[in-house]
Amino acid sequence: MSAAVAVVVVFFLLLGPLACGGALTRADLFSSESSTEDAEAIEAVRRRIARTRPATGVDIAVGVAGNGDRIVAVLLDDGHKWTYAHPLDARPAIAGQVIVGSGGGEIFCLDARTGNKLWVRPTGGLPLVGAGDDGRYTVVTLGRSGTARGSTLLAVDRFGDVNRQIETDESVGVPAVVGGLAFIPWGRKYISVFDIVAGNEPARIVFGERVSHAWTQGGSIYFGDAGVYRFDEHIQHAPNVMDATRERASHLMLPPRELPGAPVLLPPAEERPKLVATVRDRVRTYVRPGSSKPGAAPDEGVLTVASSRYYATYFRIIMGFDALRGRLAWVHTHASDIIGAAAAEGGFLTCDEQGQVTFLGARQGSTLGARELGEPVKSCVVQIDRLALPAERDRSAPSLASDLAEALRISDPELAAGKRPLIREIASLDDDIATKALIDASVDPTLDPFVVADVRAALASRRKGASYMLSALRAHYDFLKDAVKPPPVGPIARAFAAMNDASAAPLLTAHLLDPATPENDVQEAALALTTLARPSEAPALAQFFSLNYASAATPPIQSAVLSAAQILVEQGGKDGRAIVERAIASQMTAPDLRARLRALR
Repeated sequence: MSAAVAVVVVFFLLLGPLACGGALTRADLFSSESSTEDAEAIEAVRRRIARTRPATGVDIAVGVAGNGDRIVAVLLDDGHKWTYAHPLDARPAIAGQVIVGSGGGEIFCLDARTGNKLWVRPTGGLPLVGAGDDGRYTVVTLGRSGTARGSTLLAVDRFGDVNRQIETDESVGVPAVVGGLAFIPWGRKYISVFDIVAGNEPARIVFGERVSHAWTQGGSIYFGDAGVYRFDEHIQHAPNVMDATRERASHLMLPPRELPGAPVLLPPAEERPKLVATVRDRVRTYVRPGSSKPGAAPDEGVLTVASSRYYATYFRIIMGFDALRGRLAWVHTHASDIIGAAAAEGGFLTCDEQGQVTFLGARQGSTLGARELGEPVKSCVVQIDRLALPAERDRSAPSLASDLAEALRISDPELAAGKRPLIREIASLDDDIATKALIDASVDPTLDPFVVADVRAALASRRKGASYMLSALRAHYDFLKDAVKPPPVGPIARAFAAMNDASAAPLLTAHLLDPATPENDVQEAALALTTLARPSEAPALAQFFSLNYASAATPPIQSAVLSAAQILVEQGGKDGRAIVERAIASQMTAPDLRARLRALR
């Protein structure tokens, strides 16, 4: 890590009024040469913070509307809405009780509850990365223009005066501010505690994993990126989180599991929040830290996951997971893409591109309420501090399989690859509806071929839902009736053969004679019929054999012909054996096929 902090004279000359106020008095704030931590110093900061709990943040959703020139907001407790017109070059940041935005060569700060402007400062066009606020000071991280590496930090008071300005070549993340102390993430593993008034660094915390965000919530301070740390009496043990011989830092890491789109919990500092929501915003994971001692001080008790749920979004699909084992608990299919969200006590709040904020219950994903921003938005940010959702009523239906089936029915090519983990999830369910969902997915024209292969394999392994499989076999390709794809005959045939259920035999035989049935499905159906066929299927199988033995040019059809011959020999009686003998004697039968037919005698 290069370039210790410096107050750059050229920058002052460029920005003029921005630079007024105090200057940084310590030159190694972001220097790796001073990369050690002092447990006593960290504890002194913790005791100081204990006397000044973080201010309660406003529960709010904020969106970018219009042509990126207007902020729209709705308070989540009472539904009050406000707007603020201003050119924007980055997504606004919610920091406790304020909203910070940038654009038009300046940054501005708004009262989160009213939308009233508190102050504005010139920036020279530097884009906003993130902000923290404690009710007295707002600390803002600004990125460099274009792809240039480095950051600018400003500490601004409620009068709009810049008390501190810090320049660094490091990528600095999103800060938090409590009691005049700024907790500043940088270098992917450091939190520098910066005293805004004194202009020094009273403590530094070094982490064993990447950290890019600091924030306050529910009266506690947290740091995180892939996981979450709580700032409490155990924080000095963060570097030893993997060392079982020492007391560990209070740390949360979500259970490892496959999720659609490989979402992240918090984006790294290098990924500056865009004005318009990206795929990264549509595919995210969310968690709210909690405590094992409800009602106690925020940093007491074991750090847990609130409501024992964490959440993931994948465009229009929202999933709730068991926080202990990572098992999927419910799926909610939304009307439009989710571009912002936050976890709350008792549930999950989503903000979609149409400007609707939806309240979902933690346990079952039931819809508990909604707020409206009033218009479509380009991006959205949600902050929840103290808001608790109402209790969720038990629902008798639908089941998890039904939830998954609804998600799989979304006809959108953009979602095709992300459905793959959902298919594996539904294949593991012991539920008849799961079988129907797999059948429906198998004929979905928007699914990627690799995903369809997963669906077919999952369907072949099913031992439940025979009635749905029989219903599927009764359908045939019929363009005029909008049946544009034949049913998954092969996997269903394998499933019935494994169950030794002969009820499918007539329907499978009918698909052998259907020219729309794919060759591989013909092969699998014929093989299954060697187990399932009865004498009543012999006439139709004789017809199939007679039509194909002389023209079987591909391996799947040759295999199907041999399976049909086996059934005719075993169950077709004298007439069936005679049909096979005529094929053996015929000069039209290929020599290799003739030899294999002789082996059936």
